[in-house]
Amino acid sequence: MINLPRRSVTRFFVPLIDVLILLFCIFLLMPFVSGPDAPDPAEQKAKDKEAEKPLPTDVKELQERLREEQLRVARLEKERATRLTDRLMVRVLEIDPRDGTLFYYDPSREEIRTEADALRLIQKQKALASKGGVVKDVYFLILYPRDSGFPLKEQEAQFRQWFKDVPYAFDTRQ
Repeated sequence: MINLPRRSVTRFFVPLIDVLILLFCIFLLMPFVSGPDAPDPAEQKAKDKEAEKPLPTDVKELQERLREEQLRVARLEKERATRLTDRLMVRVLEIDPRDGTLFYYDPSREEIRTEADALRLIQKQKALASKGGVVKDVYFLILYPRDSGFPLKEQEAQFRQWFKDVPYAFDTRQ
């Protein structure tokens, strides 16, 4: 006759599984609690070179350096504080859903059919952006038409060629 074992196997495996789950969780958390990576050797050398420069002993020269650095910090803070809209001028261009022609409104519809038209537009927009003594960056946003087979790949490549020297992006408006 077969006798049942006195101890159940689950009494052994349940605590073992708990311990294994705990170890796996620790393994997953190791990258988050590990220390910072070793510094880049090139960065370390640059820091060492800066540290090697002897400081001037003349108080006036130190004060002059301090003033220069304070002006530099103030200029950088001012640049950071300026809003993006104050530094950027966005020009929206659209693609005609009927034939894939690139166009914009100024105030009437103007089409861009050749590279010369595109260059003329770029120069005009750069002149408008630098009007009033404030120089802004010009950004061209090209909008795809909705539910259309245009632009063709050749047309898109042509648009990319025309605007290769200025910042631009394509947007699908979906």
